[in-house]
Amino acid sequence: MGVGRHAWYVGGTGYAVCKHMEADVRAFVARLGLDATTERVDDLGQVLRLGQLALPGLAVNGEVITTGYGGQKRIEKALREESH
Repeated sequence: MGVGRHAWYVGGTGYAVCKHMEADVRAFVARLGLDATTERVDDLGQVLRLGQLALPGLAVNGEVITTGYGGQKRIEKALREESH
């Protein structure tokens, strides 16, 4: 996996799908033992400042890498690509 610490943000408004995405991100980080913090951002203003136009979204170090849930496999693929 990649070098250095990652900050991953799950942006949403607290809907169930946002919570599912957050749980998947946290499980992925724990399973791979990554040096990363994970935070859920519920404030719509902050979500929009990240440039996220669809919910939920996933940002790594302030850059949105995916929007919409799409299931565990899609989230894991996006996170693997970002953690290299």
